[in-house]
Amino acid sequence: MIIGIFIGVIVILIGVIFLKKGLTKGTMISLSIILILILSGLYFLNIFFRAFAPPNVAITENYISTDRNFINGVTIEKILVDSIGDKGYPVKYTTIYTTSCKIQHPKNKPPEPPSLIKFNKTGKYTWDEDTIKIDYIHKGLSRTSLSPKEELWWLKKFGNNPTCPLIFEPEQWYFFTIGDPKVTGIFFYIDKGGKEHQYYLESGVSPI
Repeated sequence: MIIGIFIGVIVILIGVIFLKKGLTKGTMISLSIILILILSGLYFLNIFFRAFAPPNVAITENYISTDRNFINGVTIEKILVDSIGDKGYPVKYTTIYTTSCKIQHPKNKPPEPPSLIKFNKTGKYTWDEDTIKIDYIHKGLSRTSLSPKEELWWLKKFGNNPTCPLIFEPEQWYFFTIGDPKVTGIFFYIDKGGKEHQYYLESGVSPI
């Protein structure tokens, strides 16, 4: 948005210069070409830096959306909280239930991952479930499993549901992962008044 405002200001300033200076047609054409090149460069720089920035994600009890896509699907963990950190979200907890959304990519065609997944609507994806219990602790920007590795090798996945089998409960914490290395995950919580809370945790990992 800032770049858009900056570009708009440049356009206005150059327009004012054209009017005051009474520039020739050839000069105006040359300046216009230079302006187009500058604006194009700024536009592609904006796209470049956005590609390496973490995605914007919004979660409600009905859907999850992003300004990118969910090419790797979405996983939702129902968690039993042990302790809350000073930033208001859990730092130590146990995952007691997991459901994962798997995207159905077309065969022999480029993938068409969605940017919106509705939990109670069908789409080009299915949901499985898992009841394995895993203990986690958050340290800085990352989270670490406290469960022994031998307990994690066998996941108790089951089901092939057309819609999300999880129903969000008030005063219950959930943790979302979206398969993006730039995002550790997103905590989601609905308080007793029905207000939704979201805590977005960037991983600090840069793909560059």
